Amino acid sequence: MNGIKVKDKARISNRVWEIDALRGILILSVLFYHLYMTVDAFCIDGIYNMDSVKYVRLTDPLNFWFTVDSTGEVGAAAFPRFAIKHMQPLWVDIFFVVSGISCIFSRNNFRSGLRLVCGAAFVSVFTKLLALCTGEESQFIRFGVLHCYAACQLIHYFLLEKRSDKVLLLTALGAFLIGYPLRYNSVYLDTPLLVPFGIRENGVILRDYWPVFPMLGWFLIGVVVGRHLYSEKKTRFPGQTEKKWHRPLCFLGRHSGWIYCGHMVVYTLVFCGIGYIFNLY
Repeated sequence: MNGIKVKDKARISNRVWEIDALRGILILSVLFYHLYMTVDAFCIDGIYNMDSVKYVRLTDPLNFWFTVDSTGEVGAAAFPRFAIKHMQPLWVDIFFVVSGISCIFSRNNFRSGLRLVCGAAFVSVFTKLLALCTGEESQFIRFGVLHCYAACQLIHYFLLEKRSDKVLLLTALGAFLIGYPLRYNSVYLDTPLLVPFGIRENGVILRDYWPVFPMLGWFLIGVVVGRHLYSEKKTRFPGQTEKKWHRPLCFLGRHSGWIYCGHMVVYTLVFCGIGYIFNLY
């Protein structure tokens, strides 16, 4: 057992700390964003049987997160609206670049991709059950961040891992040219088969939707950046390796997959428990 612990410590010490720390910052932003969305679903959108206007005036008197308009409707305040519209896409783009860089350090990208597929399947099953329990079909995540990450990882492994930087960059450009027009000019068809690639299904609300196009482009840019910045698979900031300030972020980054899947369960159980204890249903 001691031998295993020594190996684990050696493996952790050899990791590139700045990539783990950046992943830690990104997963923290996900935790805060999903906490906001959970509060919105339970306290504002009606899972709890409560007066949402009174709730907002009691818990958010400065209207930082929520606001009440002249008709008594509760909605997102200015900062959350700005964050969801502008900051969230930026953070997701950064996440895919970092994920692409991380491929450089993976000993087996196929195995990593399969783990991501399992995580994505868990997210879909869990959110489908949540949608059935709440009666809100929009709770179901059909193709979210983890699904897209898994797809990009496997596309890279099977088709692009041995290709040159030029091929990767041209493929990234193609993903942008296909994906961004579809993002801002949505196309709808009567089939779910093209949803992973940016073609939406008629009559279906897609929550937390991040298709392969254009996100594959950011992922491949990350791969190219990783090839050049981390060709020796060593940190670019060795002077900070022994310092402690980044260790909590690195811990979150190393376990970001587990945290992403687990926090959804924890949030749901906590809010369901609160509702049960205080008879809010």
